[in-house]
Amino acid sequence: MRALRRFGYFLLLAASCFAVPLQAQKIAVIADHLYTMNGGRPGEPGMVLISGGKIEAVNPGANAQAPAGYRVFRAVYVTPGLIDTDSTVGISGAYNIPHDQDEDETTDPNTADVRSLDSFNPDEMLLKYVNRYGVTTVQSAPGPRNPIAGRAGIFKTRGPESPLATADQLAIRTESAIIFNLGDIPKVTYSEKHKPPMTRMKTAEIIRKALWDTQAYQEKWDKWKKEGSDVSKQPSRDQKLEALGPLVAGTIPAIFTVYRADDIITAIRIGSEFHLKYMLAHVTEGYLVRDEIHKAGVPCLVGPIMERPESPQTVNATYEIAALLEQAGIPMALMTGHEGYVPKNRVLLFEAAIAAGNGLGMEKALRAVTIEAAQILGIQDRVGSLTSGKDADVVLFDGDPFEYTSHVLGVIVSGQVSYQGK
Repeated sequence: MRALRRFGYFLLLAASCFAVPLQAQKIAVIADHLYTMNGGRPGEPGMVLISGGKIEAVNPGANAQAPAGYRVFRAVYVTPGLIDTDSTVGISGAYNIPHDQDEDETTDPNTADVRSLDSFNPDEMLLKYVNRYGVTTVQSAPGPRNPIAGRAGIFKTRGPESPLATADQLAIRTESAIIFNLGDIPKVTYSEKHKPPMTRMKTAEIIRKALWDTQAYQEKWDKWKKEGSDVSKQPSRDQKLEALGPLVAGTIPAIFTVYRADDIITAIRIGSEFHLKYMLAHVTEGYLVRDEIHKAGVPCLVGPIMERPESPQTVNATYEIAALLEQAGIPMALMTGHEGYVPKNRVLLFEAAIAAGNGLGMEKALRAVTIEAAQILGIQDRVGSLTSGKDADVVLFDGDPFEYTSHVLGVIVSGQVSYQGK
């Protein structure tokens, strides 16, 4: 019976998808279980109306009727599009060869001046791969090898099919955070080159020095402007310090990639010293220092939940990490990070399912990949819930999203059908 129901939903979805130009579609999504993530009673029947790429209205009730002129999609479960808060998708490619590996610029421990935007490939097949599992938004960040890795950006996973969307068109934010990496990976990267950092303490020193230099740089420019902006006395420009300026000014956050408990404490120490707006990513041993994280008031990007205990800094990984941090009252969202093996990207939907089954529960896991992810990244005005006026990013399932027997029936990004199930 379930297979027949799924087949019926698929036929309706397939018939609806491309009957009119995507930009012109008005869509009604009718759900047996609607999760808007904006309050109310989650899991009740309801309907989402989509027009002009935005959510027009959300109507509760089992007897909701689509207005005339709307293409009707039906599904058992309907949720907002999923948000991967820290990934390298778009800059780390599926072929895993030098041609498509642009996540790490390992020529300098400080590459604050590089941006994911300038490596982001809108046609990368991994964007389509994660999109088919409901991921509609990703924060794509430089990789784990440099102490100061560069600037992340936040992008939609799909755009207009014709013409091909550019990275700028897919971007929600072209520059969303500065990435700092602590722990084993930076020191291993540069010890092989016989260059610093070769220890954790040098990694921290490189970050501190860059932040001190940025403060001094800004003071120099502020003084020059205050004294009349004489062109002959204008300070020289520095790309790295210019890039770190918004972080020191508090207009964009830092993301500290940390695994071990002591690296987490080092990140908190640096963040506090420089009064940074920041968050912690991975936090493999975060459950060991929950009180310290909670006291610092710093949000965590947790994951991947199924992280391999393949090194000393991940040997204490646990499937319960998300539940343990949530129970401690720590603001938390889920992420997939960077993988060095094919197919290069973990599936956020599956990671959330494991978190749900290991203490987090279905609704909290869903919040961690929708509205709470959006709030932590500061993009809740655009995505994260099915709310009138927000981007129409919607996922349709034939069952509970986190059950292994369920399937994604369809994905809508900015009001356009980006994937239809087979």
